[in-house]
Amino acid sequence: MGLPTAAARAFDTKVVSAAHTQLAFSSALDDGAFTAAGAAEWVAASRHELRANRCVALPTETVYGLAANALDARAVQAIYAAKGRPSDNPLIVYVSSMRMLRALYHLPACDAGSPLPFLGTANAALEGARLQARLRQAEADDRARGGDGVWPEIPRVYHAAIRRFWPGALTLVLPRPPCIPMQVLGGHGVTVAVRFPSHPVARAAISACGLPLAAPSANTSGRP
Repeated sequence: MGLPTAAARAFDTKVVSAAHTQLAFSSALDDGAFTAAGAAEWVAASRHELRANRCVALPTETVYGLAANALDARAVQAIYAAKGRPSDNPLIVYVSSMRMLRALYHLPACDAGSPLPFLGTANAALEGARLQARLRQAEADDRARGGDGVWPEIPRVYHAAIRRFWPGALTLVLPRPPCIPMQVLGGHGVTVAVRFPSHPVARAAISACGLPLAAPSANTSGRP
C-alpha cells in the first residue's frame, strides 16, 4: 500500500493478507460495526493508510479497486495519478453502511488540514454526538412530513432497490453531498455514483477507516 507520485507514478507497496480473517457485521445495511477474528493486521494497516490519505488496493465483489479517502481532493487526485486516469473521468464512492451514506449529507466540505470525521457507526465516541443528533433530527423531520423516518436523505424511489440489492454490485446515482469534492465527479456534474460493496474485506476496510472511499479498478487506465 502506498501513495504514488504524480510525476513518476512510483509505488511504495506493502501487501497484507486478509485470507485468514473471519468477519461479522452487526447490521446488514444500517450500521458498519464489525468484529474480526483471526489474522487481521490488514484492518489496522488499511485504516492507517486510508486516514493518512494514501491509496489502498482492496478486493470488491467485481474487481480489485484502488481506494482513497473520497472526502479529500488530494487523496482523490492520487488515484488519478496512480492509474494514469483522465481527471475528467468520474469515480465511484463506496460506503460501508446506510448510516455512512446518510451522514455524508450532513457534513460540510472538508478543508485541507481539518480533522477527518469517523462515519458509519452508532458509537457516539467515534462518530460524534453532533452528527448523531443531525441524523435523528432528519428522521424526526421526515416523520413530521408524513414519512416513515427511514433514510430520509436518500430519494425514496431508491429504497426498494437498496433493500433488494445492497450490499452488492448495484451502483446508484445520487445527488452529490457537499462534502464530496468535485474531483470525484471528474470536475463536472451534480450527482455522484455510490456503491455499497458486499465483499467483506472491502466493507470492513471502509468501516475501519470511517470514511467513504473513491475507488476505480486498480489496473492502469486503458489496460486490463
